Amino acid sequence: MIWLDVAKGVAILWIVFFHSFTTWKDFPSPIEWENGTWRFLDEMLRPGSWHSVGQALSCITSSLGVGIAQLAFHGVGLFLIASGFALAQSAARSEEKQGSVNWGSWIGNRLFRLYPMYWLGHLVYLVSPWQFRPEPIDWRFWVSLTGLRFLWIDQEFFYLNAAWWYFTLILQLYALFPVLWWLHRRVGMPALLVIAFATGMLARAWFLIIHPSTGLWVQGGFGLCRLPEFALGMALGLWHLRSRDSMEAWLLGGKGFLTGLLLYPLAITSYINGTTYLLTDLLTGASCFLVVAGASGFLSSVPVWGRLLALAGTYSYGIYLIHQPYAIYFTLKIQNWPAWPAIPLLIFLMVVLALWGGSLEWVMNKVMARLLPAKKKA
Repeated sequence: MIWLDVAKGVAILWIVFFHSFTTWKDFPSPIEWENGTWRFLDEMLRPGSWHSVGQALSCITSSLGVGIAQLAFHGVGLFLIASGFALAQSAARSEEKQGSVNWGSWIGNRLFRLYPMYWLGHLVYLVSPWQFRPEPIDWRFWVSLTGLRFLWIDQEFFYLNAAWWYFTLILQLYALFPVLWWLHRRVGMPALLVIAFATGMLARAWFLIIHPSTGLWVQGGFGLCRLPEFALGMALGLWHLRSRDSMEAWLLGGKGFLTGLLLYPLAITSYINGTTYLLTDLLTGASCFLVVAGASGFLSSVPVWGRLLALAGTYSYGIYLIHQPYAIYFTLKIQNWPAWPAIPLLIFLMVVLALWGGSLEWVMNKVMARLLPAKKKA
């Protein structure tokens, strides 16, 4: 499924650029609801705000540019859907070949893949120059090594490398997956989706409305809050296994892309208040997945770009773990530069960081491939 790797490649490069771009200029969110209207629309439509056609075009262009950059955060939802997609297909194939899934081995293999690269990310952070280091190395470093960054969440969640919060979310969803698979086999996928969506909305309502607390729990500190996107990915993965041609024709042939574009305004509107925000991560994640996966159908056919994006998607885990402290460190050096040449440099930085993070994961995979036979024998 080259298109899935391409979609992940687009998403991870988008996220890397987002972390650099928002460090270069601390733009306000263009999708923030303020005084009954979208802030950037209010700015653009205010009488006297446009003094020339050039200024009008500049305002529109900058608003769209900032919006595209900041929407990269929705790439998290794309990766959650892609994870559910891949895990469901893996479990289904294991059942087809072996009759059942050996859950002990299943979980062990995934932890064996996740943790070494995660620990390498910590080592790189400690020894590599050019890292943005806003906090001291203290007891939180040892907690971070466990991956359980929801412990002491206000102090730990974004510690050292803010992007690592996603690791603790993945751990929780991987731990939940055997239960979700068992439910899928007992009640069917439609019922599982209803259960997952209801559970996710209830968990989000608890932290947002019933017992308001830090938004870090909803973002990923409490895995059930992101269960809807993960379960949606499982459903899409099984649909793809049953009806690959029809599913890819819909998703990659333009209909999925169009559906994502039509869904996006509703997703953005859900930011209005705490009640509608219950649906935000599901809607933005689904919209982002449909748009990016739909575009990947075209990008996969472009000879050079398709292969490069697929390569970035293949090694997106390493890129994710490594990039952010570098992105912030180097971008701070050009923080006061004008758009030209700052933005071309940010794009160049994105490419370099993708090569660096991807190379580290490639090396780690080679090392783990040598150790895996010994692990299985043990």
